[in-house]
Amino acid sequence: MRIGIFISMVVVCFACSDNQEVDCNLSDLELNVSGNENADCNEGASITLEAIGGEGPYLFRFDGSPFQDLTEFNGVSLGGPFLAEVKDANGCEATLEVIVSGDENTVSFSASTAVAGCGSASGSIDVTASGGDGSYQYRLENGTFGSITSFSGLESGTYQVSVKDGTGCINVKGIKVLSGISYENSVEPIIIGSCATTDCHVSGTGRVNLTIFDNVQKNAESIKTRVLNGSMPKDDVLTDAEIEAIVCWVDDGALNN
Repeated sequence: MRIGIFISMVVVCFACSDNQEVDCNLSDLELNVSGNENADCNEGASITLEAIGGEGPYLFRFDGSPFQDLTEFNGVSLGGPFLAEVKDANGCEATLEVIVSGDENTVSFSASTAVAGCGSASGSIDVTASGGDGSYQYRLENGTFGSITSFSGLESGTYQVSVKDGTGCINVKGIKVLSGISYENSVEPIIIGSCATTDCHVSGTGRVNLTIFDNVQKNAESIKTRVLNGSMPKDDVLTDAEIEAIVCWVDDGALNN
């Protein structure tokens, strides 16, 4: 059983105000995921979560289950992405998105994608199947299974793609279509021009220095939330196009591009 893991993220809170919120970005909390190599499309997978760093005791959650001290989750179906989460005693959280793929005896597939553009629908997914009995049918989201292996006209986002063989074994994966927005060309000028100003988010202010890319990347989800609710930047107003560019970049995974 191969387990693909994407988009590792520590949830953080920060603000440009005199009363600083707790910054969980200072925590070294991490989440590891392991799985059952003998799982197939009938048995599913056994997923084990492990917390490293932070401050115990820990609580875990998988695919929307309640937070609990349970670390093993059984009967997980092929596909995803499934969200794995851990929360430590300080309330800091770490998350991973987990994709579960079939072994060599199970129908499996790979997918290539084309970018959608930010705010447009030019994306596509092309699927190549293998394993199983060789008689494949394909489906995007909740559509009908058919012989079409390419899906186009897609906006950026994660799509559920399913492949079924002649025995009825189905493998499902979450395939991410990127917007393709560039940090260097589109997002960094906004951050530097409106957020990393002399009294906010630069070195010496006591706040997260957003002139450093690693800091922007680590705080990407918080930045997205704050530009959407209008609380960031503090002394400026972003245009709709600027907000959309930041959201597209964060949703792509906050890439260094």
